[in-house]
Amino acid sequence: MESNNGRTGPLLQTPWLDSVTQLDFRNALASNQNLWLDDARLRGFMRTTFDPRVEADDVQRNRFLFAARTAAETSGLVKPVAQSLTAALREMESNIHEHSGASSTGILAFQARPSAFEFVAADCGLGILATLREDEEFADLTDHGLAMHAALQENVSRYGRMSGHGNGFRDLFLGLAHLNADLRFRSGDHALLISGPQPELKTARLAQKAPFKGFLAAVRCQAMMPGSDTRH
Repeated sequence: MESNNGRTGPLLQTPWLDSVTQLDFRNALASNQNLWLDDARLRGFMRTTFDPRVEADDVQRNRFLFAARTAAETSGLVKPVAQSLTAALREMESNIHEHSGASSTGILAFQARPSAFEFVAADCGLGILATLREDEEFADLTDHGLAMHAALQENVSRYGRMSGHGNGFRDLFLGLAHLNADLRFRSGDHALLISGPQPELKTARLAQKAPFKGFLAAVRCQAMMPGSDTRH
């Protein structure tokens, strides 16, 4: 993705994308399309080439976000939850434009299946640590894992805690409050993992990983059975 702007390259040659059931998705990624939805509108992606500050780009962005919200409802999530998760996707897109320094490399994607909804936001930009270090509070921070943990908290951004920024993940955690979910964030040489019912940042686990350029957020969630507080 880094060397080919996400359109060709090693990612599309891996078994991570199934060569049969995901062939249309794979072909769309390798094309010049900036927005793609499958015929059933249960899968799709949007490259972050549509600027949130340009009103004329709202038509394409809203088309993608509406499809994601509808797909989430189709998977069994109630409307308010689907709306929160879609709002989180939009905030992640905005973060890529505002903070990554390489918005042309960004991509959002979603997929809905019976009882499960998943989505991804990723870019090949500066990464969380470099971005946070622009604020004097975090200027001495050197750990990618701690930087991710800080960035997922409210009011934390490169503009400082009192700037009114840094709320990009609020809708995400609100939407997941009554769901089973697996969350994976990657930046630098760390992954931050959260899993289980009613996921919260205080249950996050950090793991050392191979270096990763940019930032990735991947979420898979499903509704909990009524009265259950455990995974099913």
